[in-house]
Amino acid sequence: MTRALFLFEALRMARHPLVWGATALVLALQTYLSWDQQPDLSVDPVHATGLSTCLAGAVLIVASLAVSRDGRHGMPESLAGLPGRAEHRTRAILLATPLVAGLAAAVAVGGYLAIRLLSGPAGGKLDVWEPLTAVAASMFAATLGAAIGRWARWLIAGPIVVAVLGFLIFTNFQNGAAGWLLPVMQEDRPDWPDRPSAVHLVYVVALTIVFGGLALLRHRLRIVPLAAVVAALAVAVPSGATAAAEPPIVRFPVGRPLSLSDVDPRVRERYFGPDARRCSTRHGITYCAYKGYEPWIPLWESVVRPAADVLPADLRARLPSVQQTSMAWLYTDPPEIRPTMAWGHPDQRILLAQDVASWAADIKIPVGTARVGCDAYGQARTVVMLWIIGQVAPPEPPRLLRAGSDFGRSTVLRWGPAEVAYAKLLLHTPDARAKVQAHWDTLMKPTTTIDQALPLLGLPRTHAAPTGARPCP
Repeated sequence: MTRALFLFEALRMARHPLVWGATALVLALQTYLSWDQQPDLSVDPVHATGLSTCLAGAVLIVASLAVSRDGRHGMPESLAGLPGRAEHRTRAILLATPLVAGLAAAVAVGGYLAIRLLSGPAGGKLDVWEPLTAVAASMFAATLGAAIGRWARWLIAGPIVVAVLGFLIFTNFQNGAAGWLLPVMQEDRPDWPDRPSAVHLVYVVALTIVFGGLALLRHRLRIVPLAAVVAALAVAVPSGATAAAEPPIVRFPVGRPLSLSDVDPRVRERYFGPDARRCSTRHGITYCAYKGYEPWIPLWESVVRPAADVLPADLRARLPSVQQTSMAWLYTDPPEIRPTMAWGHPDQRILLAQDVASWAADIKIPVGTARVGCDAYGQARTVVMLWIIGQVAPPEPPRLLRAGSDFGRSTVLRWGPAEVAYAKLLLHTPDARAKVQAHWDTLMKPTTTIDQALPLLGLPRTHAAPTGARPCP
């Protein structure tokens, strides 16, 4: 009897449009949200697991409605004459629903990770426990839905639980370490310490068994489901406590100079140890990436090399190494050319080209003005700097550029439409590279104005380009 009911419930769940609609939604939405970022195995599975909460919510509602169906609309009288009891139907749903839910989660998260791996070189390190947590979370939702359907027979009970859990998960960043007591912890960054993902997976699996046993205990007190609940609780309590005991991310103090001791000790060696980066030299330029991010070096080269190749040969030979930098743990003077922990957005290409151009132009920020910056208006070297950036991206006025998923970076230099217009003209000038290199020393002097540089560069005067009130020295 249970086998036949299991096959019926499994086929019914497998054909349910809400389940596969949510699966397609998770896959499509997560792919869209990350389309402009290079694959990062450190965070992609976490983000996919977080969004798979939508699928888990759909599974919970479907499971609760399936279990409670025999108590609605005269069904008790109709089913009374059948040989199977309600306990058999609950057992069949508990076997079928988690199976299909886990399969749907595997399709959503596995499909997303496959798309990411096929979309370009992947950086970071894969934590295999994270995608398994997405599968376990959907199975947990299935057994929780079954327990709700048996113990709270109101149709609205399932959606209410989904709304409450969804809100708690969505605001998990406010819950601190207690957030690990929820089935999903989607808050993460690539430069944060390792997550207690393995013990958290054990916790979610144990909760799955607890609610499955509670659903069966609704019918009558039996030794097997009771023992399963007790044993699962004996695992869930210490594993949940262990995950929740994970120390919070150490934040930098304010109001005093920072030092290496202020960096979270769990990542100190990873980002500041002697073997923190792996370096390689390509076409005379050294690139250093954190462990796991070496596949991104050719992507950085596609930006750095075009900008570096227009420099005079002796200057190009002195180009600093390109060093990947964690902006979260930046406590001292950063490298001059520094890709961050994210890559793919056009702004990140501009930032890297900007680093090369700023180093080449050697514009110094006056001491004590790091926050207010200085005016690069009217200076010839500003046009050259924008022309170097233009080898990678069109010159534009200064703005906040996206350096990562949730933070930006902007230059403290100021320039205007005139400098941008002359840089664009220079990009379309024949032999611009030879002209810039021939007059490099003159063009790089802070006292050389744009009007003085126009004859050297072969450009017509099209815009007034006065110097600023606080010129850069």
